[in-house]
Amino acid sequence: MFQKIIAKPFLFFFWLVPIFIVIALTYTKRDIVLNIHDSYFAVSNNQFYLLSAIFFCMIGINYYALHWANRPPKKWLTIIHLVLQTVSLILVFTSNRWNWILGASNLEIDLTNENSKLIIVLSFLIFFFSIIIHIINFLISIFLKSE
Repeated sequence: MFQKIIAKPFLFFFWLVPIFIVIALTYTKRDIVLNIHDSYFAVSNNQFYLLSAIFFCMIGINYYALHWANRPPKKWLTIIHLVLQTVSLILVFTSNRWNWILGASNLEIDLTNENSKLIIVLSFLIFFFSIIIHIINFLISIFLKSE
């Protein structure tokens, strides 16, 4: 199964698109609110999920373009990208559940909690690093000769 995902990573990202669209249409209860000093950053969950669906569609199109042009992506960069992407998604979806690890005593957490903000920022950094890995993988696959 994992070998098939590595061989055709566009399938993984194309499967994420309808999942995120369904989540966006059904899960609209909360907003993601980050307070950094006196600045507030607020995004509703459905906007976040729809933007994620568009982003995953674009990544899937990139990987499909490489497949269509017979330029396979580098296997180790693809593995790193998929792992980092999955870890960042897991962190975002479970950002309210990390208090027992981070030492908070309150079990019911909202996204305005400091621990949840830390998890979301960490997830964003991992996500950003996975984007860089994807771009490097895409450019290396396009410009270098295939083996």
